[in-house]
Amino acid sequence: MESLIRDYWHQIIALVGIVVVAVKLWASVKELRKDVDDITKRDTYVETTKLRAETDMHEKQISALWMYCNKLRDLFSKEKS
Repeated sequence: MESLIRDYWHQIIALVGIVVVAVKLWASVKELRKDVDDITKRDTYVETTKLRAETDMHEKQISALWMYCNKLRDLFSKEKS
């Protein structure tokens, strides 16, 4: 048994190291998966995306209204002159 450990100690240490790293990675992935599940339950990303799209649409509509108002103002000022 002692000669087996002496001959293969590099492989044994590497195997133990791989197991430790795998367990740590598994725990990290499990924790991150829980965070992702919490975020998706709240639909924060989806709601934020929808709100952003609505805000962009409102900004375009407001810009179009101002452009229309400016054109009307210009039209009325030309008629008065």
